[in-house]
Amino acid sequence: MAYYALPSAQAKLIVWPAIGWSSVAALLLGIRLHRPDGRTAWHLLAGGVAVFIIGDNLFSGSQFVLHALPAFPSYVDVVYLLMYPLLITGLLLLIRQRSPGRDLPSVLDACIMTVGVGLVSWVLLIVPYFRSADMSWIERLTAISYPLGDVALLAVAVRLVVGSGHRPRAFWLLAGSLLSLLAADSLYGFMNLAGTWHEHNPVDLGWMAFYVGWGAAALHPSMGELSARSMVASRANVRRLALVCSAALIPPGVLVIEQALGPIQDAAAIALTSAVLFMLVLARATGLAREVADTHNEQRFQALFENASDAVLVIDAFGHVKYATPSTKKVLGEDAGPLLGRLLPELLSDSNQRELSVLLSTAGVSTVVEWQWHGSDGTRRDIEVVIADLRGDARIDGFVLTLRDISERKILDSELRHQALHDTLTGLPNKSLFDDRVGHALGRADRRHGEVAVLFLDLDNFKLVNDSLGHPAGDELLVAVAARLLSVLKSGDTVARFGGDEFVVLLEEIDADTVELVSARLQEALREPFAIGAEQVPLHASIGIAVGRAGDCTPRQLLRDADLAMYVAKRNGRSRSERFAPEMHEQAMRRLAVASELPTAILEGQLVLYYQPIVDVSTSRILGAEALVRWNHPQRGLIMPDEFIPIAESTGAVVPLGAWVLGEACRQTSAWRRAGLVDDSYYVSVNLAARHFKERSAIDDILQALTEAHLPASALLVEVTEGGLLDDPGGVLRELHDLGIRLAIDDFGTGYSSLGRLAEFPVDVVKIDKSFIDRLIGDADGETMVRAVIALSHELGMKTVAEGVENEEQAAALTRLGCTTAQGYLFARPMPSETMTAELQDARVVHAVAATTVAP
Repeated sequence: MAYYALPSAQAKLIVWPAIGWSSVAALLLGIRLHRPDGRTAWHLLAGGVAVFIIGDNLFSGSQFVLHALPAFPSYVDVVYLLMYPLLITGLLLLIRQRSPGRDLPSVLDACIMTVGVGLVSWVLLIVPYFRSADMSWIERLTAISYPLGDVALLAVAVRLVVGSGHRPRAFWLLAGSLLSLLAADSLYGFMNLAGTWHEHNPVDLGWMAFYVGWGAAALHPSMGELSARSMVASRANVRRLALVCSAALIPPGVLVIEQALGPIQDAAAIALTSAVLFMLVLARATGLAREVADTHNEQRFQALFENASDAVLVIDAFGHVKYATPSTKKVLGEDAGPLLGRLLPELLSDSNQRELSVLLSTAGVSTVVEWQWHGSDGTRRDIEVVIADLRGDARIDGFVLTLRDISERKILDSELRHQALHDTLTGLPNKSLFDDRVGHALGRADRRHGEVAVLFLDLDNFKLVNDSLGHPAGDELLVAVAARLLSVLKSGDTVARFGGDEFVVLLEEIDADTVELVSARLQEALREPFAIGAEQVPLHASIGIAVGRAGDCTPRQLLRDADLAMYVAKRNGRSRSERFAPEMHEQAMRRLAVASELPTAILEGQLVLYYQPIVDVSTSRILGAEALVRWNHPQRGLIMPDEFIPIAESTGAVVPLGAWVLGEACRQTSAWRRAGLVDDSYYVSVNLAARHFKERSAIDDILQALTEAHLPASALLVEVTEGGLLDDPGGVLRELHDLGIRLAIDDFGTGYSSLGRLAEFPVDVVKIDKSFIDRLIGDADGETMVRAVIALSHELGMKTVAEGVENEEQAAALTRLGCTTAQGYLFARPMPSETMTAELQDARVVHAVAATTVAP
């Protein structure tokens, strides 16, 4: 009203910009408030409106401020025409967002209506400009650009209106105001051609409606729904078909009007339009045939739906059952008829009733839930329910619930969960469940300012049971161990099996003495023999103990600490308990560093060999030498073998390590031989781990070392522990012996063998362990043992070498007992190859060698 109440100049310079720019501001504010999907489309629409109002402002400024209408065409026309690509692109993006799939029927309907209306625009607006004799070509082109832009905008507007997608209040505001724009543009064109146009007239209401309508659409709460995707194709209805048919009748209508007003001037355009419309209508008719077929398919689907294995219910917003498929009886045990009209919450548990109430109050809900159904026959079923809010569909107007009986699946899931968290053999919790319980226990202890303890048990020599009695007996023993552990623990404690012969115990509410008492009780319980079949199996365990609180450790750290303490218990003699101390972790980290660095040390030449001479006791003549490996670490210096050999054995690095020692020892021996420092009777003794023989690479490595050094087999003595001799199922040692490789049994008497079993071993040399040599003087039993070993070895044709000889008394006793070969500090300490070379060059006696060698 203010616009028409004010004079033309004030209305155009004040009110009109306020209306236009408020529309732009409303569009931008709506985008910020509602954050619709596909905001690019809305920004383009806002840009189109902004360009339109800028054009109006420029035109009004020239007319009322500069008092001169801008020339035609001018920069103002460029600004006006820029509106069309912005609005068209924005609307196309919006259509794409609403209907991401192909919607050919809507495209055809939009084309039919646009072609029909376009003919009218051609006849009334475009052709007159072409026929105008007083206009230049640039003026004609600019003049017809406006109606062509309106026709293109009309095509997009029709496509938006007839397409699929939700049509909230914001949709109709947008579409209605767009039609107002097109109507105002058309009236402006007619009046301008007729010479009756003047500013500040009722046609301005159309543009005002466009500005106000688009701003209101952007601010309306349903603005975001305009961008919501619709996967349902649009369907023809009576009003839509009537509109399409009306558009198809435009060409004959134009023909009739021109015939009535005078000679027909646009026959070619009318004919061409009629032909195009005919092809479009034909294509649309084909599409309608497909829609009819789709309707039949829907009816067929409905029949399948009625007989589906799942039950389908439709309920209203209050929970009353409006529809139920016949399959309801099979799924829920309820006839469909009696269910109609009943309140669904009455058949659900209390918690499910509350959940359903929330879902019914949630607009657009689409979710899957699990409920417990209380049948009228007293049964209870676990059901899976898919809920979809279809209140917006007039054909359904309610919530659709698809129900499936999952009772059997729930039982199976429960069993699977139990299996996933429990050991299948003993029924005890497994590692996953135990980790979880430790975490909860730490949380409870933290609230009480207390501690929890984890005991890690490993059964000693359990492998012997499997090897001797078989794996079924081993499984039976594990079940019995689990039962016995449970019998000595409180109900609040947890015992779990970690796999193999490892068990863990969780203790809560402990004090200073509880852990040690429980550990002792567990050891005592396991000491009583287990009856496995006809056998009484004794059993012991090594136990590691770790105590902690929530603020100091995590469940994983507590288990790790108990595991470390258990391995310390095993190293300290087994069948005992050890409590975790921080230095255990430091030692473990050092072992880990050794394990990770050792392969690199082998490859990069960080290993060196020391040699300890093996001598004739009576003459001190060097007969050979034992090659002893050392690690010359870049940072830590010289590392002794007892620090890295056990780690190499456990990781498998002992095999390439042994191969390197073989190669280097044979190479050095060959060098001494070529230099004339030793004669052909000299030999080198090399220790090889049992694992080297198990992997059957020992034969190849030994032969390769001898071949590359050009040494005979007699130049090498391979030392094997008693365990390696016993655990040789492939006969590798026998094969080596047959190839002429001499074998020595190392540290004899400290392992599993007895004197009577010496004849079973394919060995040439028996090395008497230092522990027996230490008992040789002043211990009658010690001398008796050494005498027996020497006598039996000689009887079997084996030579003996005494290890660890440190004084003259021991040497004299060995000579008296018949052992003439020895090694030890009395004769020489282990020395690097350079020192050994010097000793051989100087040809010193053994005592002089011992005085000048380098200590390890």
